[in-house]
Amino acid sequence: MAKELAFLEAYPLNARAAVHTPLVFRAGMASLADLPWPSLEGIRDFAHFAGISDGAVRTALSRAKVETSLLYELDTGGCKRFRLDPSTFEMGVAQIHSDQRPEGFLLAVFSFRSEENEERSSLRTLLKGYGFRKLAQNTYIHGRIGTESLRVAVRKLGLERHFFLFTCPEIDDSGLVARILELFDVQGRSDELRVYLAHLKAFLPESVSGDELARRLLYVGAVHWERIEASEPPFPHRYLPADYALSKIQRFYARRDEEGRDALYSYYERVNK
Repeated sequence: MAKELAFLEAYPLNARAAVHTPLVFRAGMASLADLPWPSLEGIRDFAHFAGISDGAVRTALSRAKVETSLLYELDTGGCKRFRLDPSTFEMGVAQIHSDQRPEGFLLAVFSFRSEENEERSSLRTLLKGYGFRKLAQNTYIHGRIGTESLRVAVRKLGLERHFFLFTCPEIDDSGLVARILELFDVQGRSDELRVYLAHLKAFLPESVSGDELARRLLYVGAVHWERIEASEPPFPHRYLPADYALSKIQRFYARRDEEGRDALYSYYERVNK
């Protein structure tokens, strides 16, 4: 058991991630459309599994409401339900499916007056949230992710006139590509993925079922988004090392997720009554 639960120690979730996980699960699963959004008790149940205290849950919920990353409403029975803000979900979706990205890169360039520090900081934070990496003082780089929700977010911040987004469909300079790969530490990423796969297989053995499997799959879902999808260097696979473990991780996780689908549904339904 200690070997299995080493995953929790190796990849801890903070309170914000633990609170958002049930909401992301509900938002991303069409098969759950007939079920209510998470209740406080449902959020607490998963948070406790992740090692998060009730006090930390309350603080994370309060901050998320201020950030407007989640909304809440009362259902017909008077139970408070927490709903993920659509723009928060879109930000995550824009970063995944790296294997489907077209060739090339995005360059985000911005320009502010020296006294506009708050606006500059807001835009940098937004770009980092979308997975961009700093290339120069006012220039960030990413792969060819979807940009519509990013543009909308920039517009909401009122920073559109400071922001320029350029698409570079092709870079034929292998030396430049190598330097960009170093910026995203692709070799270090390759080593990290091999270790992750070993932890993942130990955490989701065939012997686990029921609510325990459901909680573990939810936990892996949060870690998978943060550590695997959102952190994945934004390059087509031809740029990656031959022993890159990403596809093995995705296949294993997809199989165990499919095998645990009924357990996930039953667990979610029970704890969010």
